[in-house]
Amino acid sequence: MAIFSEIDRRHIDNLCVRWREGSLLGDASLLHPDEFASCWSERELSELNRKFWGNLFEGDAGGGSFESKWELQLKDATIEVRLLAAECLLVYYLITAGVGPARKLAMINKTIGADHPELHVTADSAAYEALHSWIANPGLYFNTRQDRHVGYLMDLALRLKRLSREERVALLHENPWGFVQFAEAVERQSDSMRHIVCHLLYPEYFERITSSNHKNLVLKAFGDLDSSGAEASQDERLYSIRQTLHQRLPEWDEQRRDYYHDDLEPIWRPMTTTRDDSGSMDPAFGLEFKKQIVFYGPPGTGKTYRAGLLAESVIRSAALQRWGVGDYFDDVAAVDRAVADHVTRLQMHPSYGYAEFMVGLRLDADGGTSYRLGALPRLVERMRAERREAGGRALPHVLILDEINRTDLSAMFGEAFSAMERDKRDVELELFAEGDDGEPLRFAIPSELYIIGTMNEIDQSVEAFDFALRRRFFWFATPYDEEDLDAIWRAQWAEQSVTVDWNDANPQLQELAGCITRLNARITELPDLGPEYALGASVFGDLPYFVGHEWRSKRQGRRSGKYLWDGNSKPLAPLRSLWALSIQPVLAQYLAGSDRRAEQLTELEKLLMTRPTS
Repeated sequence: MAIFSEIDRRHIDNLCVRWREGSLLGDASLLHPDEFASCWSERELSELNRKFWGNLFEGDAGGGSFESKWELQLKDATIEVRLLAAECLLVYYLITAGVGPARKLAMINKTIGADHPELHVTADSAAYEALHSWIANPGLYFNTRQDRHVGYLMDLALRLKRLSREERVALLHENPWGFVQFAEAVERQSDSMRHIVCHLLYPEYFERITSSNHKNLVLKAFGDLDSSGAEASQDERLYSIRQTLHQRLPEWDEQRRDYYHDDLEPIWRPMTTTRDDSGSMDPAFGLEFKKQIVFYGPPGTGKTYRAGLLAESVIRSAALQRWGVGDYFDDVAAVDRAVADHVTRLQMHPSYGYAEFMVGLRLDADGGTSYRLGALPRLVERMRAERREAGGRALPHVLILDEINRTDLSAMFGEAFSAMERDKRDVELELFAEGDDGEPLRFAIPSELYIIGTMNEIDQSVEAFDFALRRRFFWFATPYDEEDLDAIWRAQWAEQSVTVDWNDANPQLQELAGCITRLNARITELPDLGPEYALGASVFGDLPYFVGHEWRSKRQGRRSGKYLWDGNSKPLAPLRSLWALSIQPVLAQYLAGSDRRAEQLTELEKLLMTRPTS
């Protein structure tokens, strides 16, 4: 079973049964089946698809937002089509925790239209209860590209309606793998919405994972538990792994067997928030293949944090595979110690070079000199000793080189420069140094030593590195990301014990996230700054503290929704504090040499502080 959510999801599951039986197998409205018995018919779905796909608005056309474009696309639509469109939105909203209940209800009821208030979703309806629940957080792309996901849903439903009822029954009853093949064959594809629809209709078989990338990472980490066979699909393999976890961990409930639970997520944890259709490789796969990668980007974008999480995931995944499920979860403390012992961090700086990293001459107590191994050969010797002692239970090691641009990396590696390459791992070479016996020291980089570098572009660009160095790494850009911002704010909200409820504050927080994106876009354009000066998400991480400080002793107005801007869209104290204490000093330093410093700071302040809806 994969039926789990952090909150009670029974209202959602019950509504999905009605959707499947009454609307997809039958034609009835999900909200008003008695009054609108053919709302989900092929005819109405064809008309809705025609209005939507035949009137696409690109960019700023049609008002620029999904809401404004949606209203234009539904202009002059019959009440049947408007109700169908509203119910497509309802299904789209069922999964997500990223949109508040009030916003969901407002969009659904606006789609039905002001002329039919009797058809609106009200507090006494099953849909109302379902919209106040959620199953997962699909991420920013799911919430901001509603057109793609809702369009996929209506297209999928139309294709279903073009089948006979018998064919639909065959797909929608006890045929999860046949249904997913049908869902994948839609021309207008949305990976996220496909995963969601499969989970909503077959929650016992499909995970609540809305990202193909996340599913691939889970398979990478837990693949040894899969017994489904070489021809199995991605979702069949995940189902097989879940069955194995259930067998080997029978005392665990569904919450602990959820891949986003604290027990399992660190084993496969994602490193990026890249949306599924970008074609980008996750750093976990890049590190596995290339053996060394670099996270680069502006300050505050979480490069060192990502490096640490990825390193932890490498060790935990290997421990699960080599120690087995029982040993792994029976002695969690041993796994934690293994993570600590198998991740080495080195802070790079201008005086850190070959002698410290590879080998160098040191003064002996008697005044003589001898060669002493540096950090890398010592780590390699330790790995060899572990391999001799532990055999097949030995774990890989991860070496994190923080701020690689602060030293001469090519000189620091010396002869080992070429030994980094994956096809030269475990091949010994001679160092330009001798041991106590007078013989040349020999050295090889093990295939199970992974290297993760980080660098700030503000100090040095990737292009500044020579080509030979660049080609030995995969380089992963780490720009500002709104989803990182959301994760940081959520974590700080809990850590700071902010008295304002997160769901009440979230609408204005999302507005501010849009302002930050706008601010960074302008920073990127300014000749005195540029992309490398964009502000990372962690720079804005103090906001929950400012909100908590403002509301720590207030009782009235906590549910007002006004925490960053007042009713007249004027910035309130938390937002002003964020600018004055966290943002303005950083930008002022960046612009220290600019003749237009004061003017540009004023412009950037306005971009951050001006509410998008004002």
